[in-house]
Formats: sequence, structure tokens, C-alpha cells
Amino acid sequence: MAKFTRGDVVKKDKGGLGVVRAVFVSKDGQQMYAVEKDGAFEFMDEARLSHIERPELAA
Repeated sequence: MAKFTRGDVVKKDKGGLGVVRAVFVSKDGQQMYAVEKDGAFEFMDEARLSHIERPELAA
């Protein structure tokens, strides 16, 4: 099962934030993600991404 879903904002291991635009499985069976930043796509495996901390909003 995918750790991230389409539309999630993620932090890349080499720095910078991106938006998950697609989730797929590679020929090797790895969970992969198409991450968009500034209109360009980068295809990354799950281990190279992490969730960003979202501040809790007051009610």
C-alpha cells in the first residue's frame, strides 16, 4: 500500500518540497511516485520521500 497519495506535499531527501502527482509500481515491484516541483516531474522511490509536518489549526 502506498505511503503517500496524489496531492500530498512531500519533502525530498535532497531538499525541497514537491507534490505527488502519480503513484505506481515499477517493474522491480518498488512503490514509485511522480513528484512535481515548479512544473517539472521527478520519479522517486518511497524511501527518498517524507511527510512534511503540518501545523495543527485552532478550531
